[in-house]
Amino acid sequence: MLRAFGALPTEARARQMRDRDYLWCLTHMVLDREEELERLCPSCRIQAQQGLCPGCGRPVESVEGAINPNFDPARFAALGKGEAT
Repeated sequence: MLRAFGALPTEARARQMRDRDYLWCLTHMVLDREEELERLCPSCRIQAQQGLCPGCGRPVESVEGAINPNFDPARFAALGKGEAT
């Protein structure tokens, strides 16, 4: 969050911030993002929400290594419920 405001953690303004200040800023950043998306047409909104590689601009899903082929969603759900598999 400090990066968005161009502040270093050692600056006085950053050290004076409390947890509630960070929460307030983050909440308003999320609300601002939602307002920006609401102003777009449906096709542009989909494109804006799509994760893109900052280097080449391709969708993240198509970048090699973006998906872990060894991930087991069923085992993940079972472990989340406290079940041993």
